[in-house]
Amino acid sequence: MASVTSDPGALVPIRCVDWAVESADPQGGADPTLEPNADGRLFVLATAGGWPSAIVDVRADSAQAAAEIVRRRVSEEAVRPPSGFVAGGRADIAVSVVVCTLGLEPRLVETVAALLAQTHAALEIVVVDNDPASGRVRTLLAEVADPRLRVIDEPRRGLSAARNTGLAQAAHPVVAFTDDDAMPAADWVAALAAVFDADPQVDCVTGLVLPAEVATRAQLFFEEAGGFGKGLGAGHWRRDGGGTALGTEPGPRGLAFPFDGGFGSGNNMAFRAAALRALGGFDEALGAGSPTRGGEDLDAFQAVYLAGGTVVYWPAAIVRHHHRADQAALVEQLHGYGVGMAAVVTKRFLSSPAVAADVLRRLPGGLRLLLDARSAKNRGKSAVFPAEATRAERRGYLVGPVVYLRTRRRVRRASAVAVR
Repeated sequence: MASVTSDPGALVPIRCVDWAVESADPQGGADPTLEPNADGRLFVLATAGGWPSAIVDVRADSAQAAAEIVRRRVSEEAVRPPSGFVAGGRADIAVSVVVCTLGLEPRLVETVAALLAQTHAALEIVVVDNDPASGRVRTLLAEVADPRLRVIDEPRRGLSAARNTGLAQAAHPVVAFTDDDAMPAADWVAALAAVFDADPQVDCVTGLVLPAEVATRAQLFFEEAGGFGKGLGAGHWRRDGGGTALGTEPGPRGLAFPFDGGFGSGNNMAFRAAALRALGGFDEALGAGSPTRGGEDLDAFQAVYLAGGTVVYWPAAIVRHHHRADQAALVEQLHGYGVGMAAVVTKRFLSSPAVAADVLRRLPGGLRLLLDARSAKNRGKSAVFPAEATRAERRGYLVGPVVYLRTRRRVRRASAVAVR
């Protein structure tokens, strides 16, 4: 998204909206959905025929002017859907959705409500309570009476442990994951399911993640740092170079591929349950709640790809995410991402001599991506982007390998004790 104003202390909240171009008034009337903020700004995800076609940082003085800007952008540079996309298409495959939580996020109630309102019928929701002694999760969900919802306890702290419990409890052949501060679109599960239904070779699907709102400077900075979004073009990754039944193009391969975060994000991902179980689920030496603080999702994507599976990025599966609202939390978050990413790369390096050699070949490109101000990772940062956030992320990369090695030893010792 575009850069910010020169005053780092002032931000008029920017609404983030979805707008179907075909719903526009043919007479050019104003649509209140597109009313800009007091600074004349609005973030719009424009869809055409059900496909996300353009993301527009609107600068306009009225809703009517905003609509004209969005329509023009769509007509000039709309992203076209792959041949296998069917708007409103339905799939038969059943899906388990896993949400892991400590019960500290009150938006969990909204997330569960959005999941229970999904258009996909064959669905169950598994909420994993990762702090059952507190009683917070059951208190938050006490008013939700729906047989599709189950709350499962996992007292071992850590997102990977909680996700593995959700995976073990999932009753359906596809298991999807989102977070307790995320808001899936009504057809999110249907869009994911359609990909698995269309191509039995697909083992993992990720989708588009956009901000739910940009109400603070820190939330805008997170978008400048790249956010969670991976663009609007569908793509796939297969080691054998093959295609998919969906007509997707090969996905981008960045400077550090496949040892980067290019596949997608853990708050919008789904797997064939059998494939993920065969790979051992999520590595409990990685992830939020562990010293490595992240990376378990990236590790799982890479594991699918490196094992010869097919990963698909399908931006029609849309999740809105509530970013950290204050700068201190943003700095801490980016530091954790650096630790987690370095931990995953360390794990790959140690996995085999062949993979280690591959990691070393891509290391110079990865360093350019991290350090070069003109790289795809850094060029979106404005002049007022906090330097402390960039430094914190880079420090995370430096300590990540040591943290991973220590955490891996601890997890292995705990597993050995549990087996006795």
